[in-house]
Formats: sequence, C-alpha cells, structure tokens
Amino acid sequence: DTGSTFATAARAVLTAMEQNELPLAEPDQLCLALGDRLGRMMGASSGVLLSIFFTATGTELGRKAALPQALATGLERMQSYGGAKPGDRTMIDALAPAIAALGTGGLKAAAAEAHAGAVRTAAMQKAGAGRASYVNAQNLTGVQDPGATAVALALAAAV
Repeated sequence: DTGSTFATAARAVLTAMEQNELPLAEPDQLCLALGDRLGRMMGASSGVLLSIFFTATGTELGRKAALPQALATGLERMQSYGGAKPGDRTMIDALAPAIAALGTGGLKAAAAEAHAGAVRTAAMQKAGAGRASYVNAQNLTGVQDPGATAVALALAAAV
C-alpha cells in the first residue's frame, strides 16, 4: 500500500519535472507546488500529510525563513495535524532526524540520519500512529516502517 502510494507520488513529480511544471529555481514556490500536487495525486493519509508539510515549508520560505527552519515548521505542522511524533513508527522517525541534521551537516548528513531513523523503526514493537498501529508487535519486529523507509530512500536519491 505505501509503496504504490509513494510510487504514484514519485511518478507525478517526475512527470511535472519533465514537463517543466515545477518552479525549480524558486524554493518557496516549488514547495507550494509539491504540496498541491501531492495533495491531489498521492492519496492516502501520506499524501495529505506531505501536502501539509510542503505547503507549510513553502509558506515559511516565502517569509524568508532559512530552509532548515522552514522544514522544521513543515514538520511541526504535519505533526500537529497528523498527531504522530518521533518514536511512533511513522515517516516522522526518518524525517525529524533528517531535518535536524540538514542544518548542521547538509544533505548527505540528512540522508544518513533519515536512513538511521528508518532502520530504528524495525526495533519498534508498537506503532503509535498510522496503519502500523493496527498491526501486532510480532509482525512489526524486524520490519522497517514503510513511510520512514520511503523518506530515507527519497533523501538518498536526492544526494
């Protein structure tokens, strides 16, 4: 389910890039466009949450916030609406440490922290939010959260 949802989103973004529909030179407008596109094309709760994340990030960038701060605001807004926090075994377990690392270590450090965060979810025996919250500990143990893994893979691709 998560794989097909994120694949749909990736295809939509790649198509928009190929057709020059994304304002790549304007980070605030790019984030707003991604928020809009993901909200319309991605579906599921991940699409809504990532739409909130990118829209809030773009708004903050438009207010001249630095990228790490704008991303932190996007994460804060996503958490406010979605209710998940680090340790709940969601994409936030990869996204939060990546954003924290971006400000001090750049994109490579952010990708490494996202990967480490995704790996940590495999040891979490209880999910505090998302679809995994309906799955028993037996079936969670040893399996990375798919949303956290998708975030880590996206950042690795960006590097």
